[in-house]
Amino acid sequence: MMIFKEIKDNIRYVTNEKGEKTDVLIPLELWRTIVLQLSESEEIEDSREEILNDLKQSLLDGKIGKTFPLEELWQETD
Repeated sequence: MMIFKEIKDNIRYVTNEKGEKTDVLIPLELWRTIVLQLSESEEIEDSREEILNDLKQSLLDGKIGKTFPLEELWQETD
């Protein structure tokens, strides 16, 4: 994973006539790396959310008696 110092050392700021920062310029390769890392972290987060939702649904199903014999579940994985 990219180190913050590495990012900070490679960015440049654009300022307006008052000297206020308005935009950031970064090298294209650095931008691509950032975008790739963000998309990977989103995929991981989406997977976690999906797993948690599945677990919650399984618990709710179990509470209302919506269950399956273990043998039937194992057959689906074959």
